[in-house]
Amino acid sequence: MSYRALLIGLLLGVIGACSSKSPPPDFAPDPGLVANITELRLSTASDVICPGQTVRADYEAVLRDGTVVPFARSYDKDRPPALHVVFLNRYSREAVSQEDGDWSTDPDPLVSGMNGFEFRVDLKARPELSASTVVAPEYSCLRHAFRFVGATGRPGRPGFSGPDVLLRLAVLRSPFYERLLVLGIEVGDAPPFFVLQDADAVPPADWFVIESIGGSGGRGVSGADGAAGAKGADGCPGGRGGAGGAGGNGGPGGPGGPGGPITIIAPTDQPFLAGLVDGRTVGGRGGPGGSPGEGGPGGAGGTGTVVDARRCPDGTAGPAGADGAAGPDGAPGGPGVRPRVITVSPPDVFGTRAPQRLRALVDFTRK
Repeated sequence: MSYRALLIGLLLGVIGACSSKSPPPDFAPDPGLVANITELRLSTASDVICPGQTVRADYEAVLRDGTVVPFARSYDKDRPPALHVVFLNRYSREAVSQEDGDWSTDPDPLVSGMNGFEFRVDLKARPELSASTVVAPEYSCLRHAFRFVGATGRPGRPGFSGPDVLLRLAVLRSPFYERLLVLGIEVGDAPPFFVLQDADAVPPADWFVIESIGGSGGRGVSGADGAAGAKGADGCPGGRGGAGGAGGNGGPGGPGGPGGPITIIAPTDQPFLAGLVDGRTVGGRGGPGGSPGEGGPGGAGGTGTVVDARRCPDGTAGPAGADGAAGPDGAPGGPGVRPRVITVSPPDVFGTRAPQRLRALVDFTRK
């Protein structure tokens, strides 16, 4: 059998394989096949990918005679493929390679903002054989609505105010976008995070919906359970048990906290960017009323005594106490102040907390 016929048989084995099990640790390519490879090829199912999504990748080897051999994504022990993705070293600073050869991209849009998603592979048996490609980022899958909620109040107490939210907006430029909208979001003392978008693909106003919501009021204090009734006196007949005590009423729920402050920083040469934010400061929900206390059980009747060799009847049990009432729900919190807009010089929009990858976009824009 010729080498080419043998290769075609191996390829048919790849096509017929349906198992997704991983190859054994000692699985290796045929040395003769490896020696005949002149080129590696790497292709992806899409030219663009949104950060955080997975892109399919396929790999091929080109032989001296022009035959193209694919790297299998699955393994069938009865028909082992001639080449498999485990024979490849796979590298990327912006993504993680999956077992089947696909790439799971980093969800942080700044990671790929300047360089896109670069995927590179080489053949383990011959590292000088390599291939690479770059997939451009696109941002249609990124969120543009965010809710930040204050802490719930302690029992019967008001909810906490919505968190302070600081937004920084600018239009920058990247190797992939002439107008790249960048929104930085800082909530309280937490590190900032960023949302990117094609500035030409968003509506002129209220694209970003940002809510700072007051915390829910604390649940009302539970009512105390009623005391048990006293036992009836022993006698002839036994005395009736005492009535159980009434359960206490539940306490009122705490009011919701007020909405928190939202501050928008925009560049002085593009103050209209603040209009892209629909900032909402919303009061929190009132806390639920406290649960009612249960009425106490009636006291047991007294024990009948023996008189003249005759047993007297026991006394009857006392009535149970009434259950308390549930506490009223707390009132909702009020809205916070209207969002405040501050304009600063363009270099100062992102402040001193801007990460290195964002500063690279700022520098690229200036050039």
